[in-house]
Amino acid sequence: MNGVVMICQKHRNFHKKFTDQWENYIEYITKMCYNPISKMEDERMFDYHVHTNCSHDGSYAPVEQLEAAVRCGVTELCFTDHVDFDNPAMAQLMPPADLGKLKNKLEGITPIYKGVRVKIGAEVGLGNLASSAKAWEYIKPHDLDFIIGSVHVVKGFDVYFPEYFIGKTKQSAYIGYLETILNCIKHCDFMCVLGHYDFVTKYAPFSDRRMSLSISKELFEAIFKSLIERGKGIEINTSAWRDEPAWGNDVLKMYAELGGEFVTTGSDAHRPSAVARRLDEAEKMAVCAGIKYLATYDALVPKLHPISQ
Repeated sequence: MNGVVMICQKHRNFHKKFTDQWENYIEYITKMCYNPISKMEDERMFDYHVHTNCSHDGSYAPVEQLEAAVRCGVTELCFTDHVDFDNPAMAQLMPPADLGKLKNKLEGITPIYKGVRVKIGAEVGLGNLASSAKAWEYIKPHDLDFIIGSVHVVKGFDVYFPEYFIGKTKQSAYIGYLETILNCIKHCDFMCVLGHYDFVTKYAPFSDRRMSLSISKELFEAIFKSLIERGKGIEINTSAWRDEPAWGNDVLKMYAELGGEFVTTGSDAHRPSAVARRLDEAEKMAVCAGIKYLATYDALVPKLHPISQ
C-alpha cells in the first residue's frame, strides 16, 4: 500500500507542477492583456467552484481568490473545497477540507466582499453509499450553502493519474467514467449538482480530449433523467477546456431536452489566475443549449436566475 501511495504522490506532484506552470502562464497573459470588467447593476457572473488552501490540493487563501474574483467582475462566488471519502487508499494524502478553518478565515468577509457575494460549499467525491454517508456526517454541522457531487475515482483509480488510462481507448476510458457517475449519483441525495461530467478529459492522454454525446447517448440520458427526477442540476465546469475550443453544447442540449432547467457555472480554480476563467463562454453555451436558468444557492436551496435566450 505504501508503494502505491508513493507512486500516486509522485504523479500528483508532477501534475501539480504542470498545472502550476500552465496557470502561471495564464496569469502572465491575464496581467498583460486583461482589462477588469466594470460591474453594472444588470451584469452577473457566478463562479460556483473555487478552491482554497483549506483543501488538500489548494495553495491560496480565500481572500486571494476573492481579490481575483473582484478583478474579474464576479458577482457571486462559492468556495467548494474537497470532502472526499471515496478513495480510502488516498485518505492520508487527501484528507477532507477543514471547513471550520475556512469559515474562520471568512469571518468578517462574508456575506459580501468588495461587491462579491460569498457563499460556502463543498465538493464531495461521489462513491458508494457508505462514503456518501461519511461525507454527509462530516459536512452536516457546517450549514453549507451548496454541495457539488463529483466523480474522481473509477474502480479504485483516480482519473487524475495516468494509470487509469493504461490499456484503454478514449471510448472505454470515458464510458467507464460515465458508468461510475450513473452508479454513484443515486447514493448522494444531499448534493445540489453533478460536478464536471467531463473531469476524465482533464489529463487524458488523447490528442482529442473532448467529451461529447457520441461517447454514449444512453449513459448521458440515464444520468440526466436520474438527476432531473430528483431536482438536481449539472455544472458547466470550464477547467478541462484549457486553451482549446469549449465543448459540451450537444451534451447540454440533451440535458435541456430531457427537462433540465438549470445549471451552475464554475471555473474549478485552485489559484487566482483561474478564477472566473471562461465563465462567459459557459453562460453562452447554456443559452445555445436552451437552458432556462443559472442557479445560485443559499442553505442548499437554489435561486434561479433567468437566462436571456
